[in-house]
Amino acid sequence: MTTALMELQQTINAMIKRADDAYHRAARTAGLSDAAFDILYALHVAGEGCSQSLLCELCFSRKQTINSAIKRLQEDGTVRLESGPGRSTHVYLTARGRDLVTERINPIIKAELTALDSVPATQRAALAAALTTYTSALVRSLNAIGDD
Repeated sequence: MTTALMELQQTINAMIKRADDAYHRAARTAGLSDAAFDILYALHVAGEGCSQSLLCELCFSRKQTINSAIKRLQEDGTVRLESGPGRSTHVYLTARGRDLVTERINPIIKAELTALDSVPATQRAALAAALTTYTSALVRSLNAIGDD
């Protein structure tokens, strides 16, 4: 690999870590675990009634992590569960959960949109395309490790 690519990768990794840290701090400030934050965010964005398996996909987390967080959110009255078709279970926000989303998740979404708005409009599509290309290639490369 070239030095330029290595330096670029270090910069990208540093920015990813910085963003991850910012989300972690935002979750903690909101009084939420990272998993609980991700679940509430996903329920708000994707809509209530998500299955637990869909939440795993949306949150990029393992089933056990999501199920444990849902159990804690259910115990504190933030979400409720309902049986769905077959063996699926769907997650809904309670009144307390909707209030929590309004108070704690919406400001984070607003901050994300403000940050995105700081990117010149002419560069936004290129940013999304580059991130998609990079992430897809990285996932393919990491998945291939050990397949040799």
